[in-house]
Amino acid sequence: MLWNKKMYMDEKVNKRPAKYRKLAGRKKFLKKCYCITLPANRSNMMDIYPSGELWLKYNAAQGTEVIGIASCEENVVQLVAEIVQDIYKKYGDISPELLREFFSNSSSNARKTGIDNR
Repeated sequence: MLWNKKMYMDEKVNKRPAKYRKLAGRKKFLKKCYCITLPANRSNMMDIYPSGELWLKYNAAQGTEVIGIASCEENVVQLVAEIVQDIYKKYGDISPELLREFFSNSSSNARKTGIDNR
């Protein structure tokens, strides 16, 4: 799993990002942690997973890049809306290609995860 340097976080996660990265790194299904990733299917905009799903074999093999992390389901929806608004403000349009371009400047600086990644 990769953490994008431009990663969006809700207010609760932003107070303790290392704690939530650690939660996302566990191979357990938790209700307290949701991740927004670049999509596995290039025609989608984003994928949203409960943190434990990121460790399924398919996602682990794909090198999933996390672009947002939220502490609850309601906040993850708000983060997706914020990401879409920011992309629209920057480009005047929204598409999967623009989403990738928006986050690509930081992709080269994305960090691989470890349970203790900071």
